[in-house]
Amino acid sequence: MSEVDDDVKTVRELTPDYFRNPKDYFWRWVEKGRFVEWRDGDTVCYREELARVLRGLAEQGLPPLASVLLLLAACADTWPEPAGAAVEFKQLWQQMPAGPDAPSNAELERQMRHVLMFLDVVRALPTNLRTGQPKLHLFREVFNAQAPQIGAELASALLDEWESGRSDVALHFSRGQITRREHLNEMAALAQVLNRFPTTESLALHLRTGLDQLPAPLPLPEPAPPASASPTQPLDLLEQLAQDPRTAGLARLAQHLGAALRIPMHAQGASDRPLGGVSDVTNRGNFDRLLLSELAHDDLSLMARLVNNEALYLRREEPPRQDARPRFILLDTTLRMWGVPRVFALAAALAWARHSGQARPPVPVAAVALGGQAFSTLDLESFEGVVAALELLDVGPHGGVALQAFARVAQTQAAADNLLITHAQLLHQPEFAQALAEAKSSLHFLLTVDRSGEWQLYEYQNGHRVPLSAARHDLEELLFKANRMRQPLPLQAPLAGPAFLQQVPVPLYLPVTALRASIKNTFYAKAIGVLSVVDRQRVLFWPSKDTGARELLPVIESGIYYFGSNDVDTVYVLVSGRRLLRIYAFVTVAAEAEMIDLAAEVGQPSEALPTVFKDGCFYVKWAEGTLVFNCRSWEIQSRRNSIFPAHAATTFRPDFGHIKRHINNGYNVLRRVTQLGFVANGQALVIEGHLLVLASNPNKLSHELTLLSRNVSSNREDDIRGLVSVDPKGFPLTANEELLFRRFTWHEGSEAILDPRGLLHLRSADASVPEITLVLVLGQPTAAWASDGTVCGSAYFTGPHPARQLSVLEFNQNYLQRFIAQLG
Repeated sequence: MSEVDDDVKTVRELTPDYFRNPKDYFWRWVEKGRFVEWRDGDTVCYREELARVLRGLAEQGLPPLASVLLLLAACADTWPEPAGAAVEFKQLWQQMPAGPDAPSNAELERQMRHVLMFLDVVRALPTNLRTGQPKLHLFREVFNAQAPQIGAELASALLDEWESGRSDVALHFSRGQITRREHLNEMAALAQVLNRFPTTESLALHLRTGLDQLPAPLPLPEPAPPASASPTQPLDLLEQLAQDPRTAGLARLAQHLGAALRIPMHAQGASDRPLGGVSDVTNRGNFDRLLLSELAHDDLSLMARLVNNEALYLRREEPPRQDARPRFILLDTTLRMWGVPRVFALAAALAWARHSGQARPPVPVAAVALGGQAFSTLDLESFEGVVAALELLDVGPHGGVALQAFARVAQTQAAADNLLITHAQLLHQPEFAQALAEAKSSLHFLLTVDRSGEWQLYEYQNGHRVPLSAARHDLEELLFKANRMRQPLPLQAPLAGPAFLQQVPVPLYLPVTALRASIKNTFYAKAIGVLSVVDRQRVLFWPSKDTGARELLPVIESGIYYFGSNDVDTVYVLVSGRRLLRIYAFVTVAAEAEMIDLAAEVGQPSEALPTVFKDGCFYVKWAEGTLVFNCRSWEIQSRRNSIFPAHAATTFRPDFGHIKRHINNGYNVLRRVTQLGFVANGQALVIEGHLLVLASNPNKLSHELTLLSRNVSSNREDDIRGLVSVDPKGFPLTANEELLFRRFTWHEGSEAILDPRGLLHLRSADASVPEITLVLVLGQPTAAWASDGTVCGSAYFTGPHPARQLSVLEFNQNYLQRFIAQLG
């Protein structure tokens, strides 16, 4: 027989032994193994619940089944009173057969007392820690420190065998009577865990945080010194320049140049020069400084000493470190540098100065302006000095004479690293080239700029000019284009109102109300989805036919709408009307919107203007010509000189039947609600005569949250309790003041708010009950959301993968039933 057959046989033998109830024990299977009950006939748990718990424990192995059943009973409040349980268990073990190693009565009694004390600890836990998904966490924490009865390697196979039903026949018959020793072993897991969690508070803390005790609080920080003692840090020079529109382009260009320019690093240290004598012996150095005695080793030994840093080297004396050499920036201001090259050169000077100031140690930097005949000092350390430098212009053809004058002065001063910044074409001008050759001994670096955005950096080495680096920048983009970082329109949540409205974006997909899709209000692109301006000028977006809508904008201006897109992720909407011309960009993947107002550009129009979207641009025909707005670059491309594309075909001719199926999966919205209540048995809400029920779905073997229509419901009016009527006075809660919310109030303080977007918000008078939001749709399963972030119901409204989701059965028990109970 194969090893596989041996494993199968082992699992089939273990399954009845594990799941069969002992004869005359405190629990037994009934109804062909459908549920477990106490000896007195009360239910302990259903088979499905037991299977879910055991599956959660399979990864760490299965504990004794009796312990699992007792813990399930404590979680479900089906555990009898402690006094009665103690008497019953004492009678049990007194009837059990005693073996040679049977425990004493005192030992069994002490163990059972610990078991009952721990089960009382569990019973006192908050409901949200011993029901639903947290219950599995409780079971894992209780049994993870105990040796399992069934190891993890066999647990899953054993559960598969049990759930297959092949062992159900064996469950009809009890196994032999359990001994006292076996009973002691079965209860040991619950008795021992009392030492870890002696109180409900300690167990709850561990379940919530994973800690057995909270850490001690950190010491309070020292009080901040008075404001006068710590003056505000001044803004960096480039930050000051960036904040002024006149110099913002200069700052952007200087930042780009700062990232590209690299001043050569002189890595040679003072000890690397053949100066002075020997000061020490070290285990690191160059091979030419190895001690001669190291060469006496054989090749393998020498290699081993080198690899292990055991070889010895000579270390030379280091002369005193010299101070950092200052740097001078020579900025050409002559005729060829006027305009864009001048700004380019000044940005390079700022980048060079910033780089020098950030060196370690910082290098002092000074700047001079080279005119046609003389040079003058520049201030590149203040905002005012940079602005003044931009105003310096000299009519001289080149700065050769001023360069020679600076070179003569430099020869009488201490050595410095001088950088000349000039135009690239001047290197080929004979007079300037001759002056540069004569002054090169006083220069260390040369940086040339060009109107095209190209720069080149050279270093003078032994009288020769050596190229170091070069790059090209888009000067048009950096200097003259406004910062195009999209600033999304702020979607502010209301300060008051239901918790659902405080979430941005709202946590559920929305149903659609009052939309007649047409070319005037709806846009569809296969790669993007459907965007529409619906009732009361709300902008909704459906990414696919499998979900509801996202509200991209709560309110948009009323007018004539023109649509376009980038065919990837953004839809553009132009709104035109009287004194109105605005363009919106809706980035659908991020659910963000951006707007630009162009009414002033076309003279505050008195009516809607003809508009066409073509090649990523809106063409707007107005009195003085055609305004062209490029949506991709988000700027005006032309104000009046372009030709209006009179015969441009529209980009949107969809099948509106397909659009309707995309935005609605077959539901209707219950918009008119005047009365709310609940049925007499307190199990369901009644919303305008419709019953909110948990309907079974045989295809999915699950339940769905559904509003049962009036003609299907068998409830009579006299079966409805807590009936309240709507307050007819509406009030706005969102930025769209046309959306009027209405309130229902029960006498005990609970309230409901009807949301005209197809939602109902429930707030209980009991503060411990989270707020609930229901989607009011008929004809399809609906969904719900709780203010603790939990959702349930149709994925059409919750989304495919919500962060926290419960089954509708659990959501109904944990949220809806608690809300209804407060009403009763």
